[in-house]
Amino acid sequence: MSGPERKEQIVQAAITIMAEHGLPGATTRRIAEEVGVSEPALYKYFPGKKELLLEALDEVGKRFFATIAAAASEEGNVPDRIYNMSATFYEFVMDHPEESMLLFETVTGARDPEIRTALSDKLLQSTAVLSQMFERGKREGSVREDLDITVAAWQILALGITLVFAALTGLEDVLTRDKALLAVKEVLENIVSNAATQER
Repeated sequence: MSGPERKEQIVQAAITIMAEHGLPGATTRRIAEEVGVSEPALYKYFPGKKELLLEALDEVGKRFFATIAAAASEEGNVPDRIYNMSATFYEFVMDHPEESMLLFETVTGARDPEIRTALSDKLLQSTAVLSQMFERGKREGSVREDLDITVAAWQILALGITLVFAALTGLEDVLTRDKALLAVKEVLENIVSNAATQER
């Protein structure tokens, strides 16, 4: 196995172990056993455990953002694209419960400041993408001109966080896909309301 392939294998093993045992249980011993190498072999690819865990968390974030970005690039006006992003987010959470739980658990339970900073950066990245989309919506006339794009971005993100929490606590039968997307639709209706009037 080449160096890059082995490194990728180690990162995937770290994701698996973190999903199964949580961040505190992601020991180098468990990760090495999952890969089938000795613990010292891990340090050929990573300076330390923290760097390995940060790269694993970054990989999970990249998978999430790649899925959302694909939905964001679809045709349609900005509110429709954000609705599609929300639907894709719901499906990602339901199809990848372990990875979703890993991100949620790390955000709420990480004590290491570098790990917390890495995850807060992901949240800010999410709101930045949404804010840019809402700004584009103002230019195209599909979003109210007086909309506070930062507040709107956090409203959509808050719905997503609520969805993850409900799914991970076994309440997906209560907060169904239809109900989750209805909540998104109601927020978006307020965001787009009067846009056509304002444009005239």
